[in-house]
Amino acid sequence: MQVGDKLRQLRIYKGLSQAELAEGICSTAYLSKVENCKTSPSSKFIEKITKKLEVEPSVFSTDKSIYYTKLIRQLEEKVKRQEELNEKNVSTLYLALYETLSMDLHVKVFNLLMKHYIKNNYYTEAQKLYELCEKMIPMETELSLEDTHDVFLFYNLLGNYFYTQQQFHSADYYYTKAKDYGSKSQLELAKTFYNLSLTKQRIFDDMHISLIYAKQAYDLFEQEGAHTEIINVLISMIVQYIYNQNFEAASHALQAAYDKLEQNPEEKNNTTIFMLEYYNGRLHEVMGDEEAALKKYMELMEAKEEHSSLVYVYQSMVNIYFNQKQWMKVQMYCDKAMLLAEKYQLNYIYIQLIEVRAKLFLIRQDEVGYMKEMKKALILAREASLGKLIKEIAQTLGDYYMSQRFYKKASEYYKEALQAPK
Repeated sequence: MQVGDKLRQLRIYKGLSQAELAEGICSTAYLSKVENCKTSPSSKFIEKITKKLEVEPSVFSTDKSIYYTKLIRQLEEKVKRQEELNEKNVSTLYLALYETLSMDLHVKVFNLLMKHYIKNNYYTEAQKLYELCEKMIPMETELSLEDTHDVFLFYNLLGNYFYTQQQFHSADYYYTKAKDYGSKSQLELAKTFYNLSLTKQRIFDDMHISLIYAKQAYDLFEQEGAHTEIINVLISMIVQYIYNQNFEAASHALQAAYDKLEQNPEEKNNTTIFMLEYYNGRLHEVMGDEEAALKKYMELMEAKEEHSSLVYVYQSMVNIYFNQKQWMKVQMYCDKAMLLAEKYQLNYIYIQLIEVRAKLFLIRQDEVGYMKEMKKALILAREASLGKLIKEIAQTLGDYYMSQRFYKKASEYYKEALQAPK
């Protein structure tokens, strides 16, 4: 890539117009000539323009591989020290993706950038990075790189990317590739097992497979003394046992998490305590003690500032009040939950709440409103490739049309339910 091409890519990445970049440095016309490779810029121009773009002037050197190899090694060490990449680092790495470099270097660049974007919740940038790398790196074939750890990390980061997008089938696919590829680090392998437990929890109705991976993750984390991760695994196991209606095992997992927290007080934080208290309430709920559950949920609502995890409390309250036929409270907490789910882009829960709203229409004998909401929920589930929800909603619509004796329409939805992604 020539100097002008690099400048143009960096300027676009920074969201600057030619006039904005040229201001205080040169004329817009001159910058245009440089970008179109019609003139060779001076070293002084390069120094000024790269300072404004927040990259090192050496990115325009002719010996690209040596420069980027050295830079990537430095940034990998920086990340290992738990230090954040700065804007100059990120901009320079982004430019490297447009260079003619080896596959090994491109994968290293992808790994550094994707890890940075996901860690900082820069999901728009993560999506752009994935779309760019999809054109440059063979995502679906086995990678053969000098550093095998880069391959393991690459597949895991792809899994993380798709998990943040709530595309659980794709996330599961790449976590499985990472697991099959293996890692010398037990801690990293344990995290992969844990991630597989979470994706399969989202994909399958039966939680037995999820629990197998959760237990494998637990054993490895225990060997490594990773207390935070152990508590997180126990929380996921509580969820999975509740799904399988094994409430005794869920209670044991909850108590084990409380015990682990008491043994390691340094692991106590608001989010962990909140989630344990929430699942304490959930166990009361699923075991039929709705009043005790509501009391716990009310306590959590009073103690917790607005946060994404609060949506689970609202959703549980919706379910209880629905069972109790307290429709005004159902509507109130459904609205609160939907606002949070939309704000934090929790698509799965948002779609479930649309189903609740649809049921409210049906209770009021507003069949037009019911169908509108259910079809909206199905469209959103399709767009997000949420197989479990597609199956559930299509089955419900099939049953509805069957009850109305619209047999052809019912068969269409039953067919979709059967063909939903597994």
